[in-house]
Amino acid sequence: MKKHTPTFLCSALMFICLSSNVVLAEAMSPVLTKQDFSVKVKGQPVALGDRWTPDIARKIDVPLEGHFVGEVPFDGTQYKFFQHQKAGLAIFTSNLWWDKAERSVDDYIVSQITLTASDIFTPRGVHVGSTIRALNNAYGDGQVENDSGELWVSYELGKKLLSFEVKDSKVVKITMNYDNGSSE
Repeated sequence: MKKHTPTFLCSALMFICLSSNVVLAEAMSPVLTKQDFSVKVKGQPVALGDRWTPDIARKIDVPLEGHFVGEVPFDGTQYKFFQHQKAGLAIFTSNLWWDKAERSVDDYIVSQITLTASDIFTPRGVHVGSTIRALNNAYGDGQVENDSGELWVSYELGKKLLSFEVKDSKVVKITMNYDNGSSE
């Protein structure tokens, strides 16, 4: 019997360690990465912070010149925002942080991506129509907010926000944007 005791103890210890790692993994929310703030539209990757170019606009079939939606404050500076849209997809571009990133005032980046079409997926496979359970499995619990009757589940990485509007336990809208610190 003494001959098998070390093997048994080693096996028991290994099982305990593996079990505790499973519990730890279930308790931790998945960590967001830069890739979580991107989508593929017609095979073309589009991500927050990407330079807005005629090539990207053409490949995803939205107008290069968007509609001016106003100036939005970030870090005490006003930046110009434009909306480029088609059914199920709205891309907002801006000259956000041009002054801090040594770009021209006329260089625009993707500053918000809003999805209402069910055929565009996040990198983790969530799309409009996904269940709240699929959302939680992919991203963890997130921060839940009930805003004027709209239920939002949000995740953040630095100044980037990934938000899902949920209605009747299903995702109805997905928004990726930069947080300007405003509650509006």
